[in-house]
Amino acid sequence: AQYAKEQQARGVAFGNTRIGIHSGEVLVGNFGGGTMFDYRALGDPINTASRLESVNKQLGTLMCASAATLAGWPELPARPVGRLQLKGKTHPLMVFEPLDADAAQDREYRRAFELLRARDSGSLEAFELLAATRPHDPLVALHLARLQNGESGDLIVLTEK
Repeated sequence: AQYAKEQQARGVAFGNTRIGIHSGEVLVGNFGGGTMFDYRALGDPINTASRLESVNKQLGTLMCASAATLAGWPELPARPVGRLQLKGKTHPLMVFEPLDADAAQDREYRRAFELLRARDSGSLEAFELLAATRPHDPLVALHLARLQNGESGDLIVLTEK
């Protein structure tokens, strides 16, 4: 991220890298026939990680990690995005946005998110207050827009890959 900022400051067009992280069992090895071998990983966790990478664009985030991944690294600073029902999937997946390693947990966001998760009527006001102090925070903007459109809870149904 720092390198991208430096390049952009110099006027060099440099895009954002989006990352999706999910954990699970996959098959890894050479696949193919007598004329061609292809070393790869296959399995639903690979597809899910790819979907998480893609959904960053809709969320405004650069990195999404599933609860399955964070279970193996509980001390990683992260804030909840919500339960995402990815296109083509039937069960929602709890997703988090990892924060900088030296960043403190985002307590104000977590309080607002817990109100949202509980479908508490105070969640709209909580996200409005956050948006006033964080006008460029994409997750705050996402949840505020959802609440203003009459949605509640932390389930986000995605219709695109």
